[in-house]
Amino acid sequence: MFERTVHPGTILKDELLELGISPTELARQIDVPANRISMILNGKRAISGDTALRLGHWFGNEPQFWLNLQNQFDLAAAEKETGGVIDALPTKDSLPQQSLL
Repeated sequence: MFERTVHPGTILKDELLELGISPTELARQIDVPANRISMILNGKRAISGDTALRLGHWFGNEPQFWLNLQNQFDLAAAEKETGGVIDALPTKDSLPQQSLL
């Protein structure tokens, strides 16, 4: 399903490198603790709604962009962890047909 998914921190790290801004400076400018940004960059923290709003404002893009990256990463991780088990579960189409009264 998700063959090439990366943590949003990887995207953020690339953007900061391109702009030549440090994670600490970004944290200062968007008014969050520096460890929040460093944890995101290291893939140890997810992007929350609050962080998405702040990043969207700072970068001039939609907060949904950052949340979509996080959601895609989360789905890929879940697929890798439990996808096979979930695929083996029954679906509504596998239920026997019930007659209507």
